[in-house]
Amino acid sequence: MAVPCMCGVLRQASRAVTRVYDDELRGAGLRATQYTLLRLLERSGEVRQRDLGGLASIDETTLTRNLRPLMQAGWVSARAGEDRREKLVAITEAGRAKVGQAGSAWQRAQDRLRGALPEETWDLVLRALPSLTGAAAEASKSGEGT
Repeated sequence: MAVPCMCGVLRQASRAVTRVYDDELRGAGLRATQYTLLRLLERSGEVRQRDLGGLASIDETTLTRNLRPLMQAGWVSARAGEDRREKLVAITEAGRAKVGQAGSAWQRAQDRLRGALPEETWDLVLRALPSLTGAAAEASKSGEGT
């Protein structure tokens, strides 16, 4: 009997969950990845782009690609830091308004998923995944250079 691949199982679940959120957020003009970045910026304030990538567990190239439409829409601003190579990003007032507008869509997605899972499974997943994220980050660091 084959052992399930953690990566494959998580990617499959992630795609399925993302579809639920994308379906709901579409009416607000956002995708789940965009909403997540706006919420992170709302909580963190102005932050180095590299640090935002760490918070979101997104590599620099993917983050830049995901931030571009948010900046074009005027929901995120960027400026050079003290070190010209450093970029600081922040949510704008228009971005805050967009998060507010999308809040009910996000809540509907949450409710749909929560209703589809037993309460104990919902709670277990929400407790377990942050630990898994941290463990994977550590495993990634320990595997660098090998």
